[in-house]
Amino acid sequence: MPPSWQLVDRAPLRDAYENWVVFVGASHGGVNHRTNDEVSFVPLAKAVSESRVALVTTAGAHLDDQEPFHVATTAGDDSFRIIPHDVDLGRLRFTHTHYDTSSASADPDVVLPIDTLRAAVTDGRVGSASPVHIGMMGFNPDPSKIAEYSGPAVADVLVDNDVDLAVLVPG
Repeated sequence: MPPSWQLVDRAPLRDAYENWVVFVGASHGGVNHRTNDEVSFVPLAKAVSESRVALVTTAGAHLDDQEPFHVATTAGDDSFRIIPHDVDLGRLRFTHTHYDTSSASADPDVVLPIDTLRAAVTDGRVGSASPVHIGMMGFNPDPSKIAEYSGPAVADVLVDNDVDLAVLVPG
């Protein structure tokens, strides 16, 4: 019997995604629709309680002394920012124009759940937290640069920090 994640009826998800692609294409210039034709699921090699976990947010999170994400363009921003795990959450800023960042600013744990991760480590539900997390801006109509440059660079940062599991947290 296939794993339970393979039993999900993907047709409604595919249809919703294709409708979203049409919408984005009509409302933003430079859209480059890309799909992953292969399932990228890889089972964890060890339990979460033994794993090092990093957070990757697409909510436009960056530190107050880092360059904000470029939002004055219809092309998006494919860059990323490294955010230390021991950061004072009051130093986080959110630069994004495709969602209301006021909730994130009021409670950064909503889109970069460092406090929640800290508690999970303390409780023993997670083995350890990565010393660094990643902030990105999720609006990128053409994901080519992310697929070719930013994504591999983020993967290198995570591998260099011995991360076993990255949790993607959207904005």
